[in-house]
Amino acid sequence: MPTFEQDALEHAAPGLAAAPPDAGWPTDQSHRPAPHDAAILDAAPSIPEAAASHAAIVAYARIVLERAGAGRDEAPAPHDATAPALDLVGARDLFVQILIADALLDIDVGAQHPVIETVVREVVRHRRAADRARQTSADRYYDLSGDVGELAQILLLFARLSRRDLIAAHCAPPLAVLLAYAEADGVLPTWVLPNNAAPDAVETVASLVFGLARWDARRFLGMIVAGARWIADRQQPDGSWGSAAGIDPYHGTWLTLRLLGAVMPNHPAVARGARFLHTSRRPGRGWGVDGADPLATALAVLALRASRTALPPELAGEARAILAPGAAGWQARPLLRFARTAAGLPVLVDHGSSATTALFALKASTALEPGRSR
Repeated sequence: MPTFEQDALEHAAPGLAAAPPDAGWPTDQSHRPAPHDAAILDAAPSIPEAAASHAAIVAYARIVLERAGAGRDEAPAPHDATAPALDLVGARDLFVQILIADALLDIDVGAQHPVIETVVREVVRHRRAADRARQTSADRYYDLSGDVGELAQILLLFARLSRRDLIAAHCAPPLAVLLAYAEADGVLPTWVLPNNAAPDAVETVASLVFGLARWDARRFLGMIVAGARWIADRQQPDGSWGSAAGIDPYHGTWLTLRLLGAVMPNHPAVARGARFLHTSRRPGRGWGVDGADPLATALAVLALRASRTALPPELAGEARAILAPGAAGWQARPLLRFARTAAGLPVLVDHGSSATTALFALKASTALEPGRSR
């Protein structure tokens, strides 16, 4: 029986070290969006006729995400069937902007897509400003309490885009400080995380270790194995992993299974997590309140796909019926995360918006496509 270290190397290293960091997510570098938006709307079936259709979800979600990613202020009328409603206020923070770029990459848009380019510019601007603030503070460089979840998210985006130059400039310096203090068991008790198993710590470690695996699995193999073991040991008795805000377990379970399914798919925690997801689903429906919450359903689907376990044949159709937008578009659902102030104090932030619901619906529907990378 292979060890978990061999398991991690077999599943993470060959594809991630031998191929570009975005292997598994093909892109068309020549893609340029735009004039065809109207054509897509004209050709797309109406929402009532294709509520469970992946093509319809992609067509409408793409419009919502391109509007949100471009920062356009004009929100369409709630009943405008050609453009789902969008609340831009909750879509403008950097966390959501990076998620939008990640979701668009899932449907194989290229790195030259205007929204992707805009997000990359915003990330670089943000990191430069943060670096200047740290350099002028009374504390040591990179010693301020920071949001490592954001750092992990940026690392993963740059890795998917094969932008090693941006990783070297904006991710490697704080990572050098962070990893110097990493414990042997994967805990990161520095300026980043509390030395405990709080859900926000678990989510952050899972995201960071997954980003390291996507960037350079061979280089960080020891850290990946230690971090994955630490994550697996924090599983709840029911097979889930708690989310930071304690609202529901699906976000935390997706982030942890995304890591474990990629580097240690044979770990018993993966099978337990998949069982939890199957048993918490409403028969014939999805997840969340009454089995009809599109955000909870999207996160649960992503977690199941990440577990690399077999899915019921009817799941795709039933899930997409919930993931599809209604007549007023996608509704905002809470997506709560803990951020940290410069003083290290936790602050609960709600990133929920119609754009957030749309991007996860798009990611989940795409993940359900046959042959898609997990």
